[in-house]
Amino acid sequence: MSAAPAPDAPGRDAATIPAGTYQVDPARSTLKFRARAFGLMWVRGHMPVTAGTIRITEGRLEASGEIGAAQIDTGLAARDWHLRTSHYLHTRAHPRIGVSFAGADLGATQADCTVTVRGTPSTVPMRVRRVAFDDGTLCIEAGVALDRTPYRMLPPLAGVSRVVHLDVEIAATQASAAPS
Repeated sequence: MSAAPAPDAPGRDAATIPAGTYQVDPARSTLKFRARAFGLMWVRGHMPVTAGTIRITEGRLEASGEIGAAQIDTGLAARDWHLRTSHYLHTRAHPRIGVSFAGADLGATQADCTVTVRGTPSTVPMRVRRVAFDDGTLCIEAGVALDRTPYRMLPPLAGVSRVVHLDVEIAATQASAAPS
C-alpha cells in the first residue's frame, strides 16, 4: 500500500470488516475496461472475474484473482477475436489474467498490485474507491490505468492506446474466520 488512509471515506471502517478468508463470487463481480482506438474513440468492454481469494488480517489485505481474458467482450466479434490473438492477449497460451496484492491497508486509497498478462507480471498502482462489508459480503471497488507496454503486444501505432483503464467491482463471501 502506498497512499495515506482515508478514514472518512464511505465504506472504509476497517474495524467493521471481519478478519478471515473470503472467496470472490464471480457471478457478482465485474471487470470493465476502456481504451482509445486510433486515438479517436473509446472502445469499452468487459471480461469475467473467474476466481479469487482475499485474506484480511489485522486491518491488512492480501488478494489474488483471475480474469477470463479468453472471454473478452467488446460487442464486436471481429475485434474480440483480434484481441485474443498473439498480437494482444494471446489467450490460446494465456487464457487468464492474474491480479494480486499483498499487505494492503484496508483504509488506503491506493495499493500496488501485480497484473500478469501473457505470463508477464507488472506492478501498477490501483486506486481503491471502496472497501466495505455489507450484509455478509465484502465489497471492493477499484480501478487501474494499465500501461500495456510491458506485455509484448502490438505497439500503440496499431490502433489500441498504450493505456487501458480497468474498473473492477468485487463481491466476496467469508470462507473462514481468522483464528482468535
